[in-house]
Amino acid sequence: MEHEHHRKTLIFILLYIVIYYTLILFGTGNEPFYIISRNLMSTSAAFIAAIWLTRAFKTTVSIERIVWFWLSLGCWSYFAAELIWMYYESFLRTEVPFPGLTDLFYMLQILFYLIAFSRYQFIVKRFSRILHLIFEIVIVMIVIATFSYYFIIEHQMNNPELTGLFLFISIGYPVGDLFLIFAAVTLFCTVKESAVKRGFLIILIAVIIQTVADSSYMYLLLNNNYHTGSLIDPLFSLSLLLIGYSGIHANGSITNKKIDALFLKFDTLRILLPYVGSLGLVLYIILMDREHQILTIGGFLSILLIIVKQISVLYNNKQLLGHLNRSNERFQSLFDHHPDAVVSINLKGELTRVNNTAAKMANCSNEDLIGLQFDSFFEGEDLLKVRKHFHLSCQGDDQHFEVKIKKPNGKRRNLLLTNIPMYEDNQIVGIFGITKDVTDIKRNEKRINYLAYHDSLTGLANRAYFENSLDLMIAESKQDGIGFAVILIDFDRFKIINDTLGHDAGDQLLIAIAERFISLTEHKALVARQGGDEFSLLVKGTKSDVIELLDKIMTGLNKPHKIKGNIFITTASIGVSYSSNGIETAVDVLKKADIAMYASKKNGKNQYTFYEEGLAQESENQLWIENDLYHAINNKEFLLYYQPQIDSTNSRIYGVEALLRWNHPKYGILAPGQFITIAEETNMILPIGEWVLRQACLEGNKWHESGELLEIAVNISPKQFQSPHLIKMVANIIAETDFNPNYLVLEITEAVAMNNIDETVIKLKELKAMGIHISIDDFGTGHSSLSYLAQLPFDELKIPRELVNELGKETHNAIVSTIITLADNLKLKIIAEGVETNEQKSILQNMNCTNMQGYLFSKPVSREDIEHYFQQFSTN
Repeated sequence: MEHEHHRKTLIFILLYIVIYYTLILFGTGNEPFYIISRNLMSTSAAFIAAIWLTRAFKTTVSIERIVWFWLSLGCWSYFAAELIWMYYESFLRTEVPFPGLTDLFYMLQILFYLIAFSRYQFIVKRFSRILHLIFEIVIVMIVIATFSYYFIIEHQMNNPELTGLFLFISIGYPVGDLFLIFAAVTLFCTVKESAVKRGFLIILIAVIIQTVADSSYMYLLLNNNYHTGSLIDPLFSLSLLLIGYSGIHANGSITNKKIDALFLKFDTLRILLPYVGSLGLVLYIILMDREHQILTIGGFLSILLIIVKQISVLYNNKQLLGHLNRSNERFQSLFDHHPDAVVSINLKGELTRVNNTAAKMANCSNEDLIGLQFDSFFEGEDLLKVRKHFHLSCQGDDQHFEVKIKKPNGKRRNLLLTNIPMYEDNQIVGIFGITKDVTDIKRNEKRINYLAYHDSLTGLANRAYFENSLDLMIAESKQDGIGFAVILIDFDRFKIINDTLGHDAGDQLLIAIAERFISLTEHKALVARQGGDEFSLLVKGTKSDVIELLDKIMTGLNKPHKIKGNIFITTASIGVSYSSNGIETAVDVLKKADIAMYASKKNGKNQYTFYEEGLAQESENQLWIENDLYHAINNKEFLLYYQPQIDSTNSRIYGVEALLRWNHPKYGILAPGQFITIAEETNMILPIGEWVLRQACLEGNKWHESGELLEIAVNISPKQFQSPHLIKMVANIIAETDFNPNYLVLEITEAVAMNNIDETVIKLKELKAMGIHISIDDFGTGHSSLSYLAQLPFDELKIPRELVNELGKETHNAIVSTIITLADNLKLKIIAEGVETNEQKSILQNMNCTNMQGYLFSKPVSREDIEHYFQQFSTN
């Protein structure tokens, strides 16, 4: 398409000039129609060239656009001159004055052309690299200038009629044209890019045509022989159109090897031209005019510059030779000491040069390798492969490929071969071969790839491998309707093993679990470790197949492990997502399994749960609760409910237990069981617990001020008690609220009290020192040692509702009686919680437990409601 456009443009230029000459040759010279037609042809040529160059300037993004800009200004200037010429000749029908306004615009054209050529050279900064070229051009220009002066300029200067501006303009045209040729030749010879070079060649041809036309015009004008319609007029138009065409041509991407070869021949002609020109000038002086001073000066200067040029060439050649030697040394050093095997191969396939690494790889000396066929080290398919790539390299294509080679010790090595064509004078004379032993690299890559998709501890597949396999399974299920299940397994209380026996014991347990998984699944499922103590299975089959495997896994996992001399029985919370339609994404399936797994944890652990739709909503609710929990304190959404503690002998309220409630903006009043676990997991329990204690003290103070001297019992969570800031936090709240600590009871669970007994004793003593009372909540549900119990500074034991609910049964009566007796012997206060019936109340009273709390007396109520109970039960 581009080539066709260029061809059509050239045909247009040719037809344009043919039409122009037709008007000149066959039109009557003085008829107005033909005068206007010839002037229009000349003016239109300038206009068309200006349009072409302006378009080239706007569409070109390379630095050549500056050339098209100034050349377009030159054409527009010439167009202005032609309009003035046509005005005089076609409308005023008078002779165009010389010198006149037209000459100003003609001279501006030459100036704009010179700016175009010199500005481009300045931008690309090629002046430092064209010293020799300048010498050659200056020599040729001296020869041309000498002959121009001898044949044209001297006659003008000696003409008495030519003075002042007339003489300046007359000499200005040939001198300007000489500068144009000099600049155009310099521009053409310094450009290397073939597409741009072809465009600049067209410019050079156009400038030469314009110079010939200008010289002929001045010659005819000075001899009073020029008139509009001269045969030289179309030459000006041809020059303009070629200048415009250069902008179109240089913007193209067409390559022409014949033209590029012609450029190489032109370089040879360029080198010879200064010598031929100088020789011609000297011969003319000797044969035609030995006395002419300007001819003699021109001949002398041309010979002098040739001598200077030769000296410069000798100096530069010496520098180039030194640079070549240094380059050869660097190449030799790079070749000989390259860490890879490097060889030179001729077109016959013979090794002509090898480095030390190649000799070492071949297990022989450098000399022994020279002359051998390069493919003699390969066999079988590898032999065919190296021959094929050698043939392609000889055609000019770089080649990169891998082969294997058998070493003398029988081991096979992986080699990466690179073939690079070797050129001399644009002809391929051989191949550079670079060989790298990549055996270790490939082995490491294989290892890295294995580690990328496997767990380094257990050797099981990792999360990435599992997810890739899940994607493939979903695609297979979508196509064939095959059912599959994703099973997520999280081991219960694994952290305790890590914290107690160390991470090495935990690692041993994980390895043992992984081995047991492999044994239990019998390779019928993909087993992967997700991270930590969480594993995943991908099982193909029906739902009954999955259930059968799950039952087998549950039984197998409950068998003991022996780690570091200790016996461990592991239990797991398992979530299952079963699918048979292939519609769900991997993210959806994993999310459902995760929701089901947490449902197993919530429902008591050591079980498996299949995902059901209701679980998603519950999980979503939990997520919203977790998000809202962070803002609940600032939004003042928490409140305290109170449950009275009664002395049943006289129905007196002696205290209340503060119980937290959350007035959620969406879900309403939430009990602690609906959010405390989340608060524990997110550590929000610490600021929440601090708020509960502060609020209980503030509200208790109001009751004390009104005369209701109640004990306020507040639960302390395990994380609160373990916090190093507990003592400081309690002391600060008592100081801030001015609450009497003798009426404050802090309840902690039996399990918390037994954990790290020494630290527990220290904290409890510090709390007791403030006047605070300590109560063991849910006593009897843990595994406390009586010896430790005697060491702890408690004030009160609370009998849990689990034991109170079973009162009336002989065994449980005995347990409760024992706890009451124990408290009495340790001089501890005793209170029973969860009392719901009069029968339970009577049994407890008969056992000398009179302090009670439960629904029999009141459920937990708001602060306003508890004050109504103060009127029903005496508090004093």
